[in-house]
Amino acid sequence: MPDIRAFCGILYNPKKIKDLKYVVTEPYDVISPAQQRDYYNTHPHNIIRLILGRHYSGDNHKNNQYTRAKRFFIDWLKKEILLRDEEPAIYIYAQSFSHNNRRRARTGFIILLKLEDFAKNTVLPHENIFSQPVHERLELLKVTRANLSPIFALFSEPQGRINKLLSQHKRDHRPYITLKKDKITHKLWRMSNKRKIAAIKKLLKGKQIFIADGHHRYESALNYKMYMQRKKSRLHRSAPFNYVMTYLVATADPGLTILPTHRVIKIKGPFNRDESISNLSKPFEVHKFSSFDKMFSYMRQSKSSRIFSAYFGKNRFYGLRLKDPKGVYKLIDQKSPGLLKDLDVTILHSLIIEQILNIGSLEESIYYTMNAQEAIKLVDQDEYQLAFFLKATKLAQVQRMAKAGQRMPHKTTYFYPKLLTGLVINQLGTKD
Repeated sequence: MPDIRAFCGILYNPKKIKDLKYVVTEPYDVISPAQQRDYYNTHPHNIIRLILGRHYSGDNHKNNQYTRAKRFFIDWLKKEILLRDEEPAIYIYAQSFSHNNRRRARTGFIILLKLEDFAKNTVLPHENIFSQPVHERLELLKVTRANLSPIFALFSEPQGRINKLLSQHKRDHRPYITLKKDKITHKLWRMSNKRKIAAIKKLLKGKQIFIADGHHRYESALNYKMYMQRKKSRLHRSAPFNYVMTYLVATADPGLTILPTHRVIKIKGPFNRDESISNLSKPFEVHKFSSFDKMFSYMRQSKSSRIFSAYFGKNRFYGLRLKDPKGVYKLIDQKSPGLLKDLDVTILHSLIIEQILNIGSLEESIYYTMNAQEAIKLVDQDEYQLAFFLKATKLAQVQRMAKAGQRMPHKTTYFYPKLLTGLVINQLGTKD
């Protein structure tokens, strides 16, 4: 069963920071270099200085983005830019937003979740990860000793009893934080009532937790736990490093939204567009369109999976429909299990990217974005050679994969909207 607990969160001091929208950001892994620069310029206490510090040419092991993050964090605490709550609480976090011209809302709660190895089947991942981001987040954990942003995770409770408790608290109390950023309204409530917290813990008994977003940070937290265990001669199961700050939301929440993450491809060396299109026409029906809108309309109108769109630059838009879904399984890595082979993203990676385009290093060759217009712009600017567009992965697919112990390719899902970083921080301790 998952082990959760309330905690004394660290929040920005409203007396020092009058408008939170100038100091909070999206999660580190969706912040572009241009956004990083803008956040640095927006406010001297923007959380960007902690989660995604700048690199400088003179950086060394004593002075780098991680050591600077530590100094900023200590300084902001000392100057009471950041304040620690005096009473343990869970933090109810609601977001309201528009999607497909409809207003939607999602509500979850931020707690500390006990770190568990995936083999125990209590906390389940669904995506592959890259080693470099895990290393970077681990280095940041070591110096700041803090969870600067929460893991985003899911639990299944069809009866909706936890959401009823959260809704009741929201009705009875005014939010501590209300802010609007990028057309999304964010609200935060503290819940410190021990009886209500105990009720939520009881309702989570026996549940499995599915990581939705934050796989790299969870792996880093596991590595940090092992790092601290090696340093400690006497261990206690409730030690702070055994837990990670996590946002939990029910899978039945009506606002739970998954968007597709598109792929923009960089080809090293000469690239023959006509030859690539010809190669794609062997396993796919290829349809050419005169505009972006017509290409996406083709995808939306198709109820079937195994359908993609591609942009090759110079207003060359294509729709790709797999001719023989069963036959293509033979072309995909034979070691891949059936559930994995059936995913659109697996067909895109294994058949198109790796075999037809012959791209080996995904980390260096692919840029991931949920913004289709950004993908097209990057190709038009010749920074990348082509882009592929996917339909959104369904929540049921995520759960099936996780329960089967299988992992989807990197960046398969984009849970929208992203959680803001900087609303709540969890400090793991001030000394080793």
